[in-house]
Amino acid sequence: MPFAVSFVGFHNTGKTTLLAAVAKELMARGLKVGALKSSKEERPHLERPGADTEIFWAAGVQKVAFWGAKEGLLRYHVPEKDDFSFWYYLNRFFPEEEIVLCEGFKKIRSLPKLEIVRPDGPEPLFAKGLPGLIAVISPQNLQTRLPVLPPDPKQIATFILERRPQRKAPATLLVDGKPVGLTRFVAKALAESVKGFVRTLRGVRDPKVIELRIDSFEDQG
Repeated sequence: MPFAVSFVGFHNTGKTTLLAAVAKELMARGLKVGALKSSKEERPHLERPGADTEIFWAAGVQKVAFWGAKEGLLRYHVPEKDDFSFWYYLNRFFPEEEIVLCEGFKKIRSLPKLEIVRPDGPEPLFAKGLPGLIAVISPQNLQTRLPVLPPDPKQIATFILERRPQRKAPATLLVDGKPVGLTRFVAKALAESVKGFVRTLRGVRDPKVIELRIDSFEDQG
């Protein structure tokens, strides 16, 4: 599972601009970075009316994908935002990323958050006890027990990396689309068992990443 951290704050505090700058800094350090934005709007404004994929969607197709020469798009229905659906989403759609930088998701209690505070803005979220806050980003000193970081992408990137778990789980497990918690011992045992079997297959020597999906069908007999 990738490490995720979210940038939160009120409107026009510069969240998107700063997140993009931090993403560039982390990528410059050799990390695989993803980005995930929360919105109160019902749908993204990505496709023009009458487009082929829009016609598929209007017909009731549950997942519609566009595969272009350089970019692609996957459109699907999303569940209500909560802690479970958030981490499921990250597991499902960001399996190769090491860090996912998010914008918003204030209600996800288990998500680490950085609050961007403007000197002339309203009462900050940290003063209201927002769950998950690990630091505040502000050009001024603030009265808080949380670390206060300047709006400098290099310092923020270093702060995030220092809080990222150093040991990645050797295996993750989804059952019926739901992530299942594994102890490190069980995850290692599962990973080694699958790798050992896969290595016996013809043409497989030193696998780096193994993806296995098992579909169980009820006996119709």
